This record gives sequence, structure tokens and C-alpha cells, in this order.
Amino acid sequence: MVQHFAMNPYFTINKIAEDLGVAYSTAQRSVQKLEAANIVKKTKDNKRDKVYCAIEILKILEEPTKIGSAC
Repeated sequence: MVQHFAMNPYFTINKIAEDLGVAYSTAQRSVQKLEAANIVKKTKDNKRDKVYCAIEILKILEEPTKIGSAC
């Protein structure tokens, strides 16, 4: 799942289940564990097709590139 977050930090449980070739319930349990650990959050409180975001990965992706920094 983490590799998917690096490409796109926004996802649905259906998309994760499809991409990983696992049952919806398996993907759902994994997302629930990540949500409990504050690794992902729901973006909206929809009843269906909930969209989640891997917050810390999004922060990293949004951070400006640091070119020319001292080594």
C-alpha cells in the first residue's frame, strides 16, 4: 500500500483492493488500521466511496524541492 501512496496519496478502499488483488474486506481492515495509527485520514465523511489521504506522504510530496542545499 505504501508504494501506492508514493504515487498518489489519495485513494479509495475499492482502488486499493483492485490494485493489490485482495478482497475489499482485507483492504478495508488495512485502511482502518492505518487510520487508527493516524497514517491516513478520510478526506470527507461520505457514506460511500470514501476517499482517504496518506497525510505525511502528501506533505512530503508538496514540499518544495531543495536544490543546491549544502551537503
